[in-house]
Amino acid sequence: MTHSEIWLTIVLMGLVTYLPRFLPLVLLSRLSLPEWFQLWLKYVPASIFGALIFSEVFVRQEGLNLAANNIYLLASLGVFVVAVKTKSLALSIALGALFFWLLQTQSYFAVSF
Repeated sequence: MTHSEIWLTIVLMGLVTYLPRFLPLVLLSRLSLPEWFQLWLKYVPASIFGALIFSEVFVRQEGLNLAANNIYLLASLGVFVVAVKTKSLALSIALGALFFWLLQTQSYFAVSF
């Protein structure tokens, strides 16, 4: 590939990435959406997040993993408690990372010795 083809590819990929995010924002900002639709839209981020993390937390190679040694599940339960109690995204993320690190370290040492 030549340098111009590389730059053209980068610019076109940027447009392909940017336009699907930008156009709905521009088009929907001019409309008055019904209240029921606005209420429905508030649940979309949580639904997408749930779909993204479900397989990481609950599914392993052998299938559904609800075992007591599933550190992903244990850490996410800790994050859930923190999130419900504090309603702080930053604190939930920080303590979630800490929970996971502690559980991972604990399971590493339990296996190592």
